[in-house]
Amino acid sequence: MKKGIHPENYRLVVFKDISNDYSFITKSTVESKETIQWEDGNEYPLVKLEISHTSHPFYTGKMKLVDTAGRVDKFRSRFKDRKEKQELLEKEKEEARQQAAEKEEAEKAERAEIKARKEKAKADKKAAAQARKEAKEAQAAAEQAKAEAAAAEGAAEEAAKAEAAPEAPAAENTEAAPEAPEAAQQENNEESSEDKA
Repeated sequence: MKKGIHPENYRLVVFKDISNDYSFITKSTVESKETIQWEDGNEYPLVKLEISHTSHPFYTGKMKLVDTAGRVDKFRSRFKDRKEKQELLEKEKEEARQQAAEKEEAEKAERAEIKARKEKAKADKKAAAQARKEAKEAQAAAEQAKAEAAAAEGAAEEAAKAEAAPEAPAAENTEAAPEAPEAAQQENNEESSEDKA
């Protein structure tokens, strides 16, 4: 035999069919943590089987459900745990989606509120500008009315002066007329005093 190509743990192992407690011994390399004392008094590694040639339906002609190790229960429990984990993951994902949707709704509402505040501020600013413009226009109209009233008053005064002015020259003429004879009389007096001299 060639050296170094065969497994070192090739030894006698006891195989036990746990469905009918039938055991047999043969050589194998299978690993096992359990041991059993065989009929010859020696201790050998033990490998438990769920089915063997003594319990297989082909050899016995009987159908038999072999679940002594609880494989079906293990399968169910394993997949139950997996199903529960899957459901838990789905629940977490759904919660995350709901939180994201709530956050998005909150952000959307906040954006709408900010937009409404900006629009309100813009409208208030526009209304204030319009009010200032109207106040300026009203003030300008008041000043124009005041100026027109002053102009009308000035025109009325000038008209009153104009009416009084034609009467004043006539009165001056009448006053100037008496002065003329006096001036003429004075000249005559002066001339007569010069003649005397």
